[in-house]
Amino acid sequence: MTADVHSKPSWSQMVAVEGGHPLRGTVSVSGFKHSLVTVIAAAVATNVVLELDNCPDITETRVLGTLIEQSGGSVARQAQRLTVDPSQMYTGELDEETSGAIHGAPYLAPALLHRFGKARICVDGGCRIGSAAGGRRPSEHYVDVLQRFGAAAEVTSDGILLSSARGLTGCDIDLLGYTGDRFGRLGNLYSGATKMALLAASVASGTTVLRHPYPKADVRDLILALRNSGATVDDRPDGAIVVIAPSSLSRPARLQHTLLSDVIETVTWVAAGATAAEEPFTIRGTAMRRVQAELRAEFEVFERMGIQVEGSDDAIVVYPPQRLRPVTITVNHRASIFSDSQPFVALLAAHAVGDSSIVERVWPDRFAYVPELNRLGTGMKVAGSTLSVAGPRPPAAAGFQVHGADLRAAAVLVLAALTVPGRTLITGAEHLDRGYSGLIASLAQVGAKIATLGPNGSPHE
Repeated sequence: MTADVHSKPSWSQMVAVEGGHPLRGTVSVSGFKHSLVTVIAAAVATNVVLELDNCPDITETRVLGTLIEQSGGSVARQAQRLTVDPSQMYTGELDEETSGAIHGAPYLAPALLHRFGKARICVDGGCRIGSAAGGRRPSEHYVDVLQRFGAAAEVTSDGILLSSARGLTGCDIDLLGYTGDRFGRLGNLYSGATKMALLAASVASGTTVLRHPYPKADVRDLILALRNSGATVDDRPDGAIVVIAPSSLSRPARLQHTLLSDVIETVTWVAAGATAAEEPFTIRGTAMRRVQAELRAEFEVFERMGIQVEGSDDAIVVYPPQRLRPVTITVNHRASIFSDSQPFVALLAAHAVGDSSIVERVWPDRFAYVPELNRLGTGMKVAGSTLSVAGPRPPAAAGFQVHGADLRAAAVLVLAALTVPGRTLITGAEHLDRGYSGLIASLAQVGAKIATLGPNGSPHE
């Protein structure tokens, strides 16, 4: 597998949108990014050949493939199937520049500790979200989880995870300890701590009990992959998960796994259909009934706002509303929308008749897109972790250049520009490759007048 391992080009990628061209037709959703990274890590940990279907062509896929190849493994891609053979990997020390290109690299740590006794990984990759530490992603939960399993672990000042262990040992962890509020299940450590603990448990000696795990789709996908790789993963009546690592006899030679369609990409397309389409808009993908179930909170919000959808096994149809209603929501880990969905709900709220309010309790300052949307004409105000949206004030101011500071900010600005009657330039579009497989091309195929520009402002191939 030959990959461009860099998550960012040497220049800030720019997208030009000529708004006012309604979307028509059908788009396809690729595999779930958040599941991709942990399923690959599970295969490396249990040392089985992985055949991963519905695999997205995104930065995360290419970088993880490169890391495995650099360490002696082999990776091959054919259409949407990725085959990973980690059996010949020989080192737990990953290239800093490569591992630092993505957010998902740290999930390889339990695998490397189990197989090589040490792990050296850059944990400073991915989008910068928020103002804390310059938007640097938190890493203290990775260190704490690994220590709970008996590893020595620390993160250096330049963002390198250093860990060693003669073997990981099962333990009992209450994962609500990684939230800011045990009832509200707040903060941005909960998901990552749960996934790191599951991966460590899959190679630890003895039994691990994980209490109150993060409850969403990417964790359920990881549990399925671990079970299919020979691990015992049992759900207890009290909600805890009990994990016993697979023995050499119970481990299969190959792990076949099909990724669920990406739930946040689905939300992106629902927002696009509701704001920029003039006729029913179809979103196709794998296991779309399950996608809609995993997005139960999002689809409840859509219904409250007046967006009608119809779901089937392989598609969701969005019916553009005549009028959107305002909404008041709180984003947390307890029966709430994903934090990644929040910017798209905010965009919908700008089109709604009436004032909306969104309280963000997972990434409390995830509002980098707000001043940029306001430049396009919306009426949004941030006070602490609360976003107030005055509506209806949809994006309508043409001729501006705005910047997407992270993946979802870039995506929501692209969608906003679709309804601006004139030309809008969006910089920071390189972030889109972190989570979307060809978003710009897909928009063009359904009627958007949109193009990626090179550093000199010319169309970029």
